Amino acid sequence: MAAACAGMMSGVAGLSARRSVGGNVAGRAPVRAPVRTAAFQVNAAEGAVVAAQKIRIRLKSFEVSHMKAACDKIIEAATKTEATISGPVPLPTKRRIYCVLRSPHVNKDSREHFETRTHHRLIDVHQPTAQTIDALMSLELPAGVEIEVKL
Repeated sequence: MAAACAGMMSGVAGLSARRSVGGNVAGRAPVRAPVRTAAFQVNAAEGAVVAAQKIRIRLKSFEVSHMKAACDKIIEAATKTEATISGPVPLPTKRRIYCVLRSPHVNKDSREHFETRTHHRLIDVHQPTAQTIDALMSLELPAGVEIEVKL
């Protein structure tokens, strides 16, 4: 019995020795953390703080006319501050279809279909200045347009 226990202990010791090499199991290469670069940049020559190299604005709306008005206001505000614009890029429209029974108690074969369409647009503002960010923050956009801003 003692010999069997000694054999089991030697196997466990060998296993732990393999795991302790480099902190990984059986000779796998160590995992490195990704290298991150700074997203913010300061331009000392002009004295103005540049918030980011690119601002990505994503718009969502059920109404195309509201979306168009919001895109026009964003583009106008960014071009006044001499930032370059790419977009608006139309992204795929999402259709959500709802199937509803016409009668609550009878006629299960009679149904109505309703749909909502969500329109998406993408606008990139390249090389924005502090004035660009202030102009974009002070915009009054139409109701019904959801805005997502990423720096």
